[in-house]
Amino acid sequence: MTVCLENHIYGKSKQILKEDGINDHFDLFIFASSWESRCIEIIKYDSGNFIFDSSIVLSFKLGGEKGYSQKYLNEITSFTSKKIKKDEIKFIKDEPDELKKVTKEIKDKILYLLEKLQRPLYIGIDITSCPRYFFLYLLGFCINHDITKKISFFYSEGRFEIDTKKYIRTKGNWKVKLISEFEAKYDPTKKKMFVVSAGFEGNQYRSLVFNNEPDNLGILLPSPGFNLQYEKKSEEECQQLIDEFNVKDTLIKAPAGDAIAAWSALKNPSVNKKDLNIIFFTFGPKPHALAMGVHGLLNKNISVAYRVPDGYHKLDVIPTEKFWRYDIRNLIYI
Repeated sequence: MTVCLENHIYGKSKQILKEDGINDHFDLFIFASSWESRCIEIIKYDSGNFIFDSSIVLSFKLGGEKGYSQKYLNEITSFTSKKIKKDEIKFIKDEPDELKKVTKEIKDKILYLLEKLQRPLYIGIDITSCPRYFFLYLLGFCINHDITKKISFFYSEGRFEIDTKKYIRTKGNWKVKLISEFEAKYDPTKKKMFVVSAGFEGNQYRSLVFNNEPDNLGILLPSPGFNLQYEKKSEEECQQLIDEFNVKDTLIKAPAGDAIAAWSALKNPSVNKKDLNIIFFTFGPKPHALAMGVHGLLNKNISVAYRVPDGYHKLDVIPTEKFWRYDIRNLIYI
């Protein structure tokens, strides 16, 4: 178990076992269906103790086709339907780049429950197959506006194809979007620093960094990785950036699967200089994206950004036996 405390936010991470189950009761739980077989891993962690009163099920379109497996969506739908009434399930089926539309639908559901219950909410979300923009928006909206007393994030580690010539997940070019609720006020009198969470498709994020010419660069490496090959490939993908910007003191390492350990690592003074405009780029593993979100949220000179590609390739990622839970608690409610 890993813990971290920063300002009024406390975090805890741990791996959980199927026989123990989720063992919690949520006001709202958010599921995300995709073409990855690990998107249904969470429903195997029930043990009769995974309780929620309302749910959102995300499943995205990709142009004229489905961005998810109908089989996996059916399994999630069946699971939720056995737990709660159908009118308590909200299905969101939009394009993954319809950021404002999707976040508004999530926000409306949360505000409805807040009005109904007249108290801070307890929300859970499976981020395994959820695009980074949406789970980070959820975090920012809930913490910035004191919506929740606790949010729990769940993540299934996967077996990634290490040969990046085969494992190219996105199509076309990347556009960078600052995530709503994570937009720091830009000071033109200050220099800018980018902190990049390293992952695959290094050519894409190298181009973005070089084209935007930051004054300083930090890199968050997944070390140890989900496995040794993942760690090695992630470092290889950003080696050119490390060399070009002579990254030494601002090279931060944290376990790929432990969001709370990564959050703690990001508190390193080398990537927290108050006299800089800092942007966190969430290109690496989702637990690291969550870590960047929590730390960025608590520091007013840090913005958090997400990449929007032209499209996606449908590549399966099968689950391993490592399933994580990250609890983020707002201490103002204690």
